[in-house]
Amino acid sequence: MKEHKSISRSKTFLIVFNCFLALAIVVSGMMIVIDRSRIKNGVAYTGGSPAGETATAQDSTSKLTGTRTARLMCAGDNLIHRSIYKQAKARSQDGGYDFSYDYAMIKDIIGKADIAFLNQETVIDPEKEPSSYPLFNSPPELLDTMIDVGFDVYNQATNHVMDKQLSGALNDLKLFHSKKDIILTGLYENNEEMLKPQTKDVNGITFSFVGFTQYLNGLTVPSDSDLGLVYLTDKRKTQDELYATMKKMIETARAASDVVCVSMHWQEENITKPNDSEKEIVDKLLEYGADIIIGTGPHALQPIEYMQNGDGEQALVIWSLGNFISCQDSMVNLLGGIADVKVSKDLATGKTKVDSGKLIPTITQYGGSYSNVHVVPLSDYTEELARAHSCSGRNSSFTLTGIKKFYEDMYGDKLELKAE
Repeated sequence: MKEHKSISRSKTFLIVFNCFLALAIVVSGMMIVIDRSRIKNGVAYTGGSPAGETATAQDSTSKLTGTRTARLMCAGDNLIHRSIYKQAKARSQDGGYDFSYDYAMIKDIIGKADIAFLNQETVIDPEKEPSSYPLFNSPPELLDTMIDVGFDVYNQATNHVMDKQLSGALNDLKLFHSKKDIILTGLYENNEEMLKPQTKDVNGITFSFVGFTQYLNGLTVPSDSDLGLVYLTDKRKTQDELYATMKKMIETARAASDVVCVSMHWQEENITKPNDSEKEIVDKLLEYGADIIIGTGPHALQPIEYMQNGDGEQALVIWSLGNFISCQDSMVNLLGGIADVKVSKDLATGKTKVDSGKLIPTITQYGGSYSNVHVVPLSDYTEELARAHSCSGRNSSFTLTGIKKFYEDMYGDKLELKAE
């Protein structure tokens, strides 16, 4: 009888012990699930951090330290004259257009950027034949080439965007929107879409882009059209209403991003210094909160400078990037450049700033009768190329020495002879 009682006590002990053990396992499992859930939802951070970023967990909260950086490159007016697209036609092996030769020498430069912007000066309507001045239209293969070169962001708020009327602008929009992983700014399907920020995240820094133009060469958007395009000669609205729209677009972009980039297409051509009109508009864009202003349109370079925006932050004003490529024939039209802009974000404060802005010089090179048009970085330019240029016979300053002096006089320490 005593032996039976002893066995019963042992069984009872084992049952109780196993129950406690099972309960402990269940509780431990629940704690693991809770911890994982807290980490996933950002309550605690204990894992590794991306490059340039550190993190610690204190009192179930985390604070990031360090910086993120991004490199933005911007190119000016991609002005496709007849000689350029006819040569692309002749080079093609499939009956289309091959523009790769034109930009082959700058592809490596653009490849160094984290994000790259291009002012696509001419409209691209695949349903109409290519054409040149005064009413431009470029072949659709051009866009494929520019994407291959490395451009992510395209501006179409230019004086030539309505060259093929409303149908041309709509076909242009359709083409751009058919491509993946690129941004089109300055031209929108309607006013509602125009007010939505165009953003791109780069290395943890969010860039936004908006675009405006001063004029359309006397053309207009039809009064019954809802096409989204801000141009300052739009008679459907007062100047105050137009500026109010620009302000709203910039402020909306400001709320959705770290860096607001504004593309502004100017009216007066062939000037190498900002005029009063440009200065007046830039003052407004800065007041509205622009961080980087990308000037295009004059087909000539203008200076780069730092100015203060409406948020009290240092902004970068690139007054004009000149021509990226063209068949214009004066020296100021042939000397262009790629703006190389570096920005950083302080992860502890969340503040982003423009660290530097420099110009990488480029030259549109061609021989007699506008033969073999292509873009050459100044770092690869030679006296032999200068002598072979069609412009050298018309301009005694078009020498390697004269070209370098032009850039040095305008940009000084903001000149970047070779992209690293």
